[in-house]
Amino acid sequence: MVDKTEQEILATVRTLLALERNYLAEERTELAEFRAGLAILLIVPAATTVIAYVSSLLEVRYVLFFDIINFTLFAVLAVWGIWTIIHSRSKLKKIRKNKTLLKARECEFVSKSKTIRGLVGECIILEDVDELD
Repeated sequence: MVDKTEQEILATVRTLLALERNYLAEERTELAEFRAGLAILLIVPAATTVIAYVSSLLEVRYVLFFDIINFTLFAVLAVWGIWTIIHSRSKLKKIRKNKTLLKARECEFVSKSKTIRGLVGECIILEDVDELD
């Protein structure tokens, strides 16, 4: 039977594991944003090449107008893609730091009780915690 202090420790560990799950979801979201930024940067040259080709088929008086639109579109999308990548990377660094601290906290609480360590000790991966030491 688990006594009162072990129940409190187990409740704390469950809360910490739920927080870790939330950090994993945030990390997955930021990685998706990072991939979106990369995709934008990949699509920009192809899209502007198509616009430049179409504008070369038009009359001479419209070519300059389409070239300006093309360059503006290229610049805006490139800046947007780069900003998205940089923004998501900075958030990822913060999330990963918080996850590492949370993992250390989990290990601290799990090590307080032999019963709980036997239950969930093998489930907690200690690789991230070793980096803190």
